[in-house]
Amino acid sequence: MTTKAAVEAAVEDAHRRGWALVLAATARAARNLDLAEECVQEAYAEAMVSWLRHGIPANPEAWLTTTARRRVVDAIRREQVLRSS
Repeated sequence: MTTKAAVEAAVEDAHRRGWALVLAATARAARNLDLAEECVQEAYAEAMVSWLRHGIPANPEAWLTTTARRRVVDAIRREQVLRSS
């Protein structure tokens, strides 16, 4: 099991090294910087919980990018459903 201190250190390192890349990749998917920033922040918050349970991934920046982009897709779909109602 991964310790909370190890997860916090991994998240801090991923933030320091990869924030800009994660945000850029997410912004390309979102085509909306505000939405991208929100989804990236949510991905980092999710990392704190998920990595504690499942361990730190081999490529934290890729995990964060994938998680943030999935949140973008969910947000866009949710907005489309609300508009069509």
